[in-house]
Amino acid sequence: MNDFLSPPPIDPLPPAPLLERFLFEQPLLPVVVLGLLAGIAVFAFARSGKRGRGLAVGLVLALCAAGIYAAAAMVTTTRETLLQRSEALIAATAGADTRALAGLLTDDARLNADGDIRRVVPPTDDVQDILGRVESTLNGRFRVLSWSIPDRQATVDGPNVGRTLLRVAVDVEGAGRTHYSWWQLHWAQGPEGTWRCFEIEPLWIQFVGSN
Repeated sequence: MNDFLSPPPIDPLPPAPLLERFLFEQPLLPVVVLGLLAGIAVFAFARSGKRGRGLAVGLVLALCAAGIYAAAAMVTTTRETLLQRSEALIAATAGADTRALAGLLTDDARLNADGDIRRVVPPTDDVQDILGRVESTLNGRFRVLSWSIPDRQATVDGPNVGRTLLRVAVDVEGAGRTHYSWWQLHWAQGPEGTWRCFEIEPLWIQFVGSN
């Protein structure tokens, strides 16, 4: 039986390789560790009367930390790109910006809904139908006051194919409370290098149920 207030367990997406995650996406931990090691090295060598060697070791470790931080700032991983595209898709949808949304969808994008959600969000394989629903619903019956993505994940499934998993929080005018939902977006990279969503999959919508 579906829980209409709280979602059922949502299977997480496979994590990024450990090295990629800590070098490019979450560099704070290795930077902090290397910084601490640099301080420890300087202190330890100074106590043993080898202050010069300690400074040299500390400098090398500090440079490594700076290099990791700089690399993370300069490199955008595929997972980060997918999450950026996902945020843009949610922003375009919430703002009923169908022109921006169209640029984020493939020409054959589909909405794949099942279960209880199917009654409220009928599936469709017509991208113009998807855009029309966004226009009529979010630029007509409802107006989104604010939105956020409290939880987000991304994975690369293969060459030029990836997925994102999002928990979206939306405040709608007149609703009186924040409304939550879980979505899985399927992405494909075109020959020009641009990632576009080819399938929108609502997994759970509060007060509606699950897919």
